[in-house]
Amino acid sequence: MHSITPTPSPALVKHVGNDVVRRVAPYPIDTYPELVCEVAALAYQNKDFLLFFRGQDRDYLNKAGSSTFYPTIYRKDILTAHEVYSRFDTLETAELQLLDAFDSAQVEGRQDVRRKSYIAWSILQHYGVCDTPLLDLTLSLQAAASFAQYKTQEERGVVFVFALPYPNNRVTYNGEHEMVVVNLLSVCPPLAQRPRFQDGYLAGTLDLTCDYGDKSELDFNNRLVAKFSIHNDASFWVSDLKGIPDHLLFPPDDPMADLCKEVKTRLINEIKNIFVL
Repeated sequence: MHSITPTPSPALVKHVGNDVVRRVAPYPIDTYPELVCEVAALAYQNKDFLLFFRGQDRDYLNKAGSSTFYPTIYRKDILTAHEVYSRFDTLETAELQLLDAFDSAQVEGRQDVRRKSYIAWSILQHYGVCDTPLLDLTLSLQAAASFAQYKTQEERGVVFVFALPYPNNRVTYNGEHEMVVVNLLSVCPPLAQRPRFQDGYLAGTLDLTCDYGDKSELDFNNRLVAKFSIHNDASFWVSDLKGIPDHLLFPPDDPMADLCKEVKTRLINEIKNIFVL
């Protein structure tokens, strides 16, 4: 994907200084309304892009001290070509098994999943079936902040802000920025409950899979605009504002989660059988 040079908000200019966002510590934020105001300023300063968010329990750094956001299939300090091809083989197997599960259950929208790998990959990634070349993001700042606080023992979580091209379809292919952006709610069948409150999107580098020249071009720190650290307690949510409850982020009775769990089990067993043979 193409890297960008974001325009910081007035509050972040002094914080970042002459460095770049990915190498500085997250900017501390006390309350959710304060976070909303800072993001609004960023949206105005970077109006050529749509801002997406990601909440994590911490800021994961590479050996150079920069924040790093590789899609799961590319995560490892030293990733050999053999490992990459093996992971994509697993992804291909998982995609076929997902299609088979959709057909067996007569799931609505299965033809879309069959026609577009990016749709299948989005479901596999979002429901944690296997590694994919896509990264989970959201358009909901509330959801990102809730994820930053989700089941973590850290005192502060981190909300990251990314600038992506404006989507023009449920699966947007942008050649200029070499990116694909998938609207999860639009591509998931109606029985999928998890995307409803997460307002999830998946993004990746367009047309790049196993063969890439420089792995760093797959890192979403190329699109990083800001990172904020937030309190990991109720004091962050003031007045009537509250985080999204866990049971809405991850509904316990989600038929899609059950289906994907079965796919994952079949995938693990098939991989075991391959190694046995």
